[in-house]
Amino acid sequence: MIRAYLAAAGLAAFVLVTPLVAGAAPEDNRFSGTISPSLARPPATGTYVISITNHPQSQDEGTHATISIPDTFDIDDAISPPTPSGCGAANPWSVSIDGRTIDLVAPAGEGLCQQGTLAVTLTVLAAPSADGPYTWPTMLTGASGSFTSLSQPTLLIDGTPPTTVIDPSYPLTTGATASFSFTSSDGPGSGVASLQCRLVGLDERAGPCATPTTMNFSGLQSGQHTFEVAATDVAGNVGTASATWVVDATPPPSPAIISAPASPSGSPTAQFEVQDGEPAVLWCQLDGGAFSNCSSGPSSGAASYSNLSDGAHTFGVKALDGVGNQSGVTTFTWVVDTAHPLVTITDKPSVLTNRVTASFGFAANHPGSTFECRLDDGSFASCTSPKLYNNLGNGSHTFAVRAISLGNPGIPTTYTWTIDTVPPQTAITSTPPALSKSGSANFTFTSSESASSFSCALNTAGFTPCASPKTYAGLGDGSYTFRVEAVDAAGNADSSAATYTWTITGVGKGTADISPPHNVTRLRRNVSYGRLQLRWRKPPDADFDHVGVFVSTSAKTPPRTLIYSGRSQTYTNKRFKNGLYYRYRVVSYDHATNASRGNYKVVPPSVLLESPRDGRVLRSPPVLRWSAVRKATFYNVQVYYRGQKVLSAWPKKPRRALARRWVYSGRGFSLRKGRYAWFVWPGFGPKAKSHYGQLLGQGTFKVR
Repeated sequence: MIRAYLAAAGLAAFVLVTPLVAGAAPEDNRFSGTISPSLARPPATGTYVISITNHPQSQDEGTHATISIPDTFDIDDAISPPTPSGCGAANPWSVSIDGRTIDLVAPAGEGLCQQGTLAVTLTVLAAPSADGPYTWPTMLTGASGSFTSLSQPTLLIDGTPPTTVIDPSYPLTTGATASFSFTSSDGPGSGVASLQCRLVGLDERAGPCATPTTMNFSGLQSGQHTFEVAATDVAGNVGTASATWVVDATPPPSPAIISAPASPSGSPTAQFEVQDGEPAVLWCQLDGGAFSNCSSGPSSGAASYSNLSDGAHTFGVKALDGVGNQSGVTTFTWVVDTAHPLVTITDKPSVLTNRVTASFGFAANHPGSTFECRLDDGSFASCTSPKLYNNLGNGSHTFAVRAISLGNPGIPTTYTWTIDTVPPQTAITSTPPALSKSGSANFTFTSSESASSFSCALNTAGFTPCASPKTYAGLGDGSYTFRVEAVDAAGNADSSAATYTWTITGVGKGTADISPPHNVTRLRRNVSYGRLQLRWRKPPDADFDHVGVFVSTSAKTPPRTLIYSGRSQTYTNKRFKNGLYYRYRVVSYDHATNASRGNYKVVPPSVLLESPRDGRVLRSPPVLRWSAVRKATFYNVQVYYRGQKVLSAWPKKPRRALARRWVYSGRGFSLRKGRYAWFVWPGFGPKAKSHYGQLLGQGTFKVR
């Protein structure tokens, strides 16, 4: 084996052949040198063929050739004598190796003819590891001397993969479609031959890239995805780049319309306020027209319209999140009627309630209008504001009222609400064993009504809001009782709590503080029209933390709806609805969130009715008295006997004396023995405009 070293430094770029001009020679004597393969990846060992080809227009035949072995290459010195091709019958040339040179000599009387090729096959045993072009200098001589070289055999060693860069500005979160830009280059290497793009993750896809610089995907599932680009050069080296991002293909929730015009509306203008459940841009439209951006905040918006024609109109709003997902369209249809009298409902029950009494106040936009009311599937009948309904059943109810002016009835204004007085049923679904050796206890529980909340209690502690599962830890030896009540969306609480008792042994003294604090003291109430205030003193416990105020709106259910939590010693409601039943419970909590049983205070619907007191038994006609309301110009007092309205009066002062006999609605009535119910509403402004506030109070008395 011969080792030969010849410097190949200074070559800057790969070419298949490298021009080299020999010394003085006839310009017509030329040759070309090539190597095959001309491209290799490290280690560049193996078999190569170096070809020396005489130019078709050379004058002389070549009789002697040399090949210089580049530096750091090792070859096998066993080289078979080559036989020229393209010259007809020919004999092999002799081969010898002189240090760094392979010497080739033609047989006597023969030579390398014009257009003939001498192909020398050699085996490379070792090659440089560094990338770059390596030239094998060759020479050809004939009778007139050295031939001019048109090209030299050059082997490009390329072991470096192409470089691929994905544009770093790609979004980290996209919708169901995503686009990527990238660049690939091979520098001084063999050049990029092909590009493959691949999607890894939820949506596996692979194939040629859309273009040499871009790739687009669509129909992607929500979740994490990885985009990969693989660039392969001519030598077969593969360079990759990847980008990971999150696909959010889930549209935002449909927006909620939180403020809209009444329907019917007597105004040719309309204002809307809208809101979405997550950050999004809101787009609004009217009557199927083009959507326009109506955002006023990260998840809120507003829209105003004017000069609306009489008739039905439909407002629509949709949400568009940051990656282009679009929600469904929420719509609201209302009727504009500027010709007929229209009614605005000014007082009404909650959309969902457990109260069986409903009071409605309403007014018309045409002075002097009369009214007709209807409940559910009943018929319209003459009525006045306020309108009261008692002893309503469970389920959905719809109140409708229309105004009549100059004999023309307007479009009814309606309101639908639901009464639910049925408490949910609570079931404990998993418990610790009845005899336990663990200081921890885990409970799960369910309600017979969806959307229920829960209140839990352990041993003598009071009920406090909780969720399933409920876990207790650090309990010691002893007997324990767990109680849980479901509370439905209407505020009805399960009157018979689900309970479970178990005993813990073998763990010793407990580490958890489960002793409830004392109750608050000196709980007082202060009620006026539209305002309630509760006051109390905090308990003496050193570890007292805060209080919770709970309320019930039915005498049949305990207070389980939390309306305040904090360290204050007062609770004030400046939007209090009078004339209804309330039962409040103020619970004290310690630092370990243990709850006291609570201190209770009832606010009856008759709290502002001064006389007769609720349930009073009378033997003579009473004088009905109630608390005066600031700015009230008159009052409406209604009296019912056995469910029938027997009196509706409008005194200017907060009192009304009943007589033994009176006339109402063209009929004569007398004060009979039995139970009476009476209701009072304040009125504001001229009585002719019938602008009433909410119910002031309701009470009962009995005549013997």
